[in-house]
Amino acid sequence: MGDVAQAGDAVDVRVCECWSRDGIQSWPSAIPTEQKIDVLDKAIAAGIVEFDATSFVPVKVVPQFFDNIAILEHLASRDVYVRVLAPNLKGFQLAIDAGNRIGAIDAIGFPISASEAHNLANVRRTHEQHLTEIKEMVQAGLDADVTVMAAVATAFGCPIVGDVDEEVVFGIAGTLVGYGVTRIMLSDTTGLADPVRVRRFVERARRDFPGVELIAHFHDTRGTGLLNTWAAVESGVGVVDSSLGGLGGEPKAVEQNHSGETGNVATEDLVVALERAGLRTGIDVEALLDAGRAQERVTMVAARAQVLRTGSGLGTPSHRPG
Repeated sequence: MGDVAQAGDAVDVRVCECWSRDGIQSWPSAIPTEQKIDVLDKAIAAGIVEFDATSFVPVKVVPQFFDNIAILEHLASRDVYVRVLAPNLKGFQLAIDAGNRIGAIDAIGFPISASEAHNLANVRRTHEQHLTEIKEMVQAGLDADVTVMAAVATAFGCPIVGDVDEEVVFGIAGTLVGYGVTRIMLSDTTGLADPVRVRRFVERARRDFPGVELIAHFHDTRGTGLLNTWAAVESGVGVVDSSLGGLGGEPKAVEQNHSGETGNVATEDLVVALERAGLRTGIDVEALLDAGRAQERVTMVAARAQVLRTGSGLGTPSHRPG
């Protein structure tokens, strides 16, 4: 297992690779374990130290995670920080048990939508019902000495009801912090965020929750993912989520209720942008592009990462880091 504090000591921004969980969760066919491992190993070789690795959800709902234990067993031998998703109490307990056996899980996360309509579509629970269960989940994680993190989804807007009240967003986040959650992402589930609100939300979250680590997680549904991630970094967020090739989206069980979630920020483009701006990520860009090409071979679809086509440009005279 990795140490999240140590992993970030030598960098300005820590990039969490989400390809093997958020990236491929809705992929139409189950990707063989050895192919997932090949992509993960190339990402590790490039210098990525944090991974949103897999999920503990029923295989009949999201078949892609049939091999969650095998993925964790592989990552247990690597010096990386591993996050997993467990959306309910049963999944949380399964993740805790797996972590106890394998020793690979550093953090367990779960989503709750700020939009109650979206939450009902996603997990079939009202806020009150969900928070009752979440309180048990958080306590189980704390009892197991595992970091508990949460994604407040639809924080910037909902495809079902539209605008979401900022006070509802921060009310839920505050409740989660009160339960013991120490890492929070205000998630732009459907690409409705803009950099002005991102800065306002990050500044408020840093003020309201000073002991909590904030994570930037933006979908690129409307082409603003990189812009919003940059706004979060400028406002003081030190951990950013992205996915090789920009792969990502909601599981099909959720997509049938509403549309517009597909597309994460492409790790390749994000890292090049950060490095060109003089911000250290600790990632070897050329090795990262190799990982990006590997995931293209696995999915057999051209990635949305622009720098896979254009090159990073980091070796050109116009590049003046720092």
